[in-house]
Amino acid sequence: MAKICASIAAASVDELKAQAEKAFALGADFIEARLDFLPPEQVMAGALAIDKGRAIFTLRPKDQGGKFAGTEEERIKLLRKLAEMRPMLVDIELSTLQANDNLADYLELASIPTLVSWHDFAGTPTNDELAKILMEMRIYSNYVKLVTTARSVGDSLRLMELYESALGLHPIIFAMGEAGVMTRVLSAMYGAPYAYAAVENAVAPGQLTVAQIKRLYGMVKPQSI
Repeated sequence: MAKICASIAAASVDELKAQAEKAFALGADFIEARLDFLPPEQVMAGALAIDKGRAIFTLRPKDQGGKFAGTEEERIKLLRKLAEMRPMLVDIELSTLQANDNLADYLELASIPTLVSWHDFAGTPTNDELAKILMEMRIYSNYVKLVTTARSVGDSLRLMELYESALGLHPIIFAMGEAGVMTRVLSAMYGAPYAYAAVENAVAPGQLTVAQIKRLYGMVKPQSI
């Protein structure tokens, strides 16, 4: 049975905790805590307020579609502190790891479960280009998340072929946007360990809710009209 990870984002610790509780109540197996939506000084408190054993900690910078309001130096320090908490996974961008050898070395030496992520907010590169990116990502972890923006159904179908290039990895590959909605559903069927969903309001373009994903996977039968 496919697993579901609910993305939660809030501007306060109390709201983040409430969203996490609601996500699990709706049937999510895991949560992605978008801690970048919190003020920098509340990030650690937010991480402590949720079940880290079932959480992915994400602290996305603005140039990667995130909301983190502090400096990059502050973000790197917080990422290390979050990693030291040993959540289920800590999501760190490929570019961040490539630019911060000390952080990458620490994660490897301490055996921190790391989800290496890469996003393209403009389109979907060729599969050859994306396969090369996957090879770079596997240097840092076997858990990888590669997300593009689909401009056509063809982009989405082509993207699913990448799962064949991800042998030995725990790949999460899908596309944002209307044309990419199908990839969010298909990803878990192609081998992703879980599918991302929203609790109520989408955190990313084209994101479905937990209830919608559950219905599409046949976990919940649609109500009679």
